[in-house]
Amino acid sequence: MILQSVSLVLLLALSATWVVVWSSLPRIEGRQPVAGIQLGATITRDALGVPRIAAKTDHDAYFALGWVHAQDRMWQMEVQRRVGAGRLAELAGEAGLPNDRFMRTLGVYRQAQRDFEHLDRPTRDALSSYAAGVNAWLTEYRLRLPMEYTATGLRPEPWTVADSLVWQKLMALQLAGNWHDDVLRAQLLRSLDPKRVQDLFPATPADAPVTLSAEGGRALLQAVPDTAATAPASNIWVLSGKHSATGKPLLANDPHLGFRAPIPWYLAEIEAPAIRLTGATVPGVPFHIIAHNFRIAWGFTSTQADTVDLFVEKQASDTAYKTPEGSRPFQTRDEIIKIKGAADLVLTVRETRHGPVISDLAGQQGVAGPGEVVAFSSTLLAEKDLTAQALRRMGAARDWTGFTAALKDLHAPVLNVGYADLDGNIGFMTAGRLPHRKSGNGTIPARGWTVEGDWTGWVPTAKLPQAFNPKAGMLINANNKVSGDKLPYLITASWPEAYRAQRIKDVLEAKGRPPASVAEMAALQTDAVSLQALELKELLNGHDFRSDATRQAAQRLLEWDGRADRDRAEPLILAAWLNRLNRAIFADELKDRFEAVAQPRPTLLMEALTRRRHWCDDITTPEPESCEEMVERSLEQALGDLTAAWGPDQAKWRWGKAHQARFDNPVLGRVPLLGRLANLAVATDGDDYTVARGTYRAEAGGAVFPHLHGAGLRVVFDLSDLSASRFVIATGQSGQPLSRHYDDMLREWRDGHLPWPTAAKGKAVLSLERNR
Repeated sequence: MILQSVSLVLLLALSATWVVVWSSLPRIEGRQPVAGIQLGATITRDALGVPRIAAKTDHDAYFALGWVHAQDRMWQMEVQRRVGAGRLAELAGEAGLPNDRFMRTLGVYRQAQRDFEHLDRPTRDALSSYAAGVNAWLTEYRLRLPMEYTATGLRPEPWTVADSLVWQKLMALQLAGNWHDDVLRAQLLRSLDPKRVQDLFPATPADAPVTLSAEGGRALLQAVPDTAATAPASNIWVLSGKHSATGKPLLANDPHLGFRAPIPWYLAEIEAPAIRLTGATVPGVPFHIIAHNFRIAWGFTSTQADTVDLFVEKQASDTAYKTPEGSRPFQTRDEIIKIKGAADLVLTVRETRHGPVISDLAGQQGVAGPGEVVAFSSTLLAEKDLTAQALRRMGAARDWTGFTAALKDLHAPVLNVGYADLDGNIGFMTAGRLPHRKSGNGTIPARGWTVEGDWTGWVPTAKLPQAFNPKAGMLINANNKVSGDKLPYLITASWPEAYRAQRIKDVLEAKGRPPASVAEMAALQTDAVSLQALELKELLNGHDFRSDATRQAAQRLLEWDGRADRDRAEPLILAAWLNRLNRAIFADELKDRFEAVAQPRPTLLMEALTRRRHWCDDITTPEPESCEEMVERSLEQALGDLTAAWGPDQAKWRWGKAHQARFDNPVLGRVPLLGRLANLAVATDGDDYTVARGTYRAEAGGAVFPHLHGAGLRVVFDLSDLSASRFVIATGQSGQPLSRHYDDMLREWRDGHLPWPTAAKGKAVLSLERNR
């Protein structure tokens, strides 16, 4: 009887859970009266769940987009706004404190609130209409919210316009030049010869004047949350009609961000009196980010611009700091951080003329010298940010003149923008606020008590790199350098390696290549030839390896064509070898700071193994080591790692078993049983330097290399017929694991297919009607 009772209780609990889970799936058919809509809108979803919104007013179009974003991605939107507002601890307890302390110190959300008042009326109206649509859904479906709300016990607050604007601030933070390296440079200068630091970071000034303490620099980096980590990358290329099969331009774009489930992108089509847009949106934001409007098409890459500087300030007292004009009081404010399951935390934030003091996040640890603090200066915190206005105006532009006029309002982040139009024009422009520095290059903290590193204004938009209808008929950017060395201003002192851009150029300019098609552009987006692999494998040439296993592995690599295909062994051997080699060369001198450069950098490795061979000596041993010894020893160790994980037969090793794209769901992925549905994984090609970006991090003793960052969206625009443009996102439209649209694009994405728009339209129609 007891067992029967327990079984009945369990059955009822499971049934209730099942009802809750299924009831959270969105309603996509029928008629839905709602408050706040004007004349109504129809939402037609196709076989992939992508909505086509048709509305009679612009208000209703933005309202309906807010509705569908909330239907499919409300929890993602919830987390996004809490990250930006510094309110994760209300949800996650003390685990959310690093994010909240950092975001509240910067004042990201406060700035987003202030920005709204500076936007033009149409942009403010669009943001308000969108918020009304989100809130209408929250009101109608307050008892049928996504599962995460039930799991966490959270009830959503009304959506605000600042909740939409803060996304752009987060992107500006994540796409900023790698200011984390600025901290590391300054920290290393305390313990390494400046020439060695220049080897690691070539842009470091030889007479770098300001350094951070070893412990303080580490504490400062540890205080920066994962939500502020920078890992920007993307590919874009535009071909004029003379290079395309149709005689009209083609534009391919695939922005790269960290992977998670669901992916940040959401596909949508909108038609209203003054709006006609098709492409990629971001849940929480009413404007299309990468799209076409049936006249023009555009896409982005990150410029990697240096838009963040650190300033070391000297304190004049506990309440004041020194400036060139004398002492000035810190501006202070108290932030109340609510913590789930604990008492509120009062965070006192100090600000200087350069920005908020972030060294206070490191606690009592002295980050700089005695009586010194570190302030954070960033374009994302500058007043009157009109980036949201730029996004709306870009979508309304009809030609290059209107489009570039809209880009003048794009402030943060700094982006490279590719363009094409129906008239056959192609263009490229770098847009965003670039600081004019009085002196220096922003790679190390500046003396705040002088004017030497001060920002004196912004580089004029007209001075930023741009091209329109170049003679070559081709524009390519993969985060590589966008300008020559003679520019009178600084974009960044450190550009990423140009392997991806070079590979794209090589393929597109190959002799005898026929004019390109949409299919060929899509195929290039998943190209897995690694130019860095072809370069680094040559380091094995001429070695007389002692063991059969190392000789066999070296021969495999030397005969390999550099394709990092998932069904090959060579990419796995190379990744394991580079992981060991990088550690062997740099870890002895960098010690506990090695993790900051643990991801192998091919240029740095090549320099160390050829021109700067002093790095090869292990300073922890009495006898000097040669680079040849390091190469062989590292390969032996790598083979040991792989043998332990995958067995002794090299012929059976597969890159795809060790290199899988992971899309983890941060909440449901941790729930037993449900986690199997919520967390997604698929074997993928590529490495960090292939066009098909396969950025990984070594795990499991250097034998597993999960794919954590890459192209979550791929698109090819066809200017001969924009309705024939093709899109794919890496997971699916829905954020709910039980929806068939949670992962229905995953394998299409992996295999280089661009399935949307689908042939099957009109699968389900929902009419939003005025609630009379």
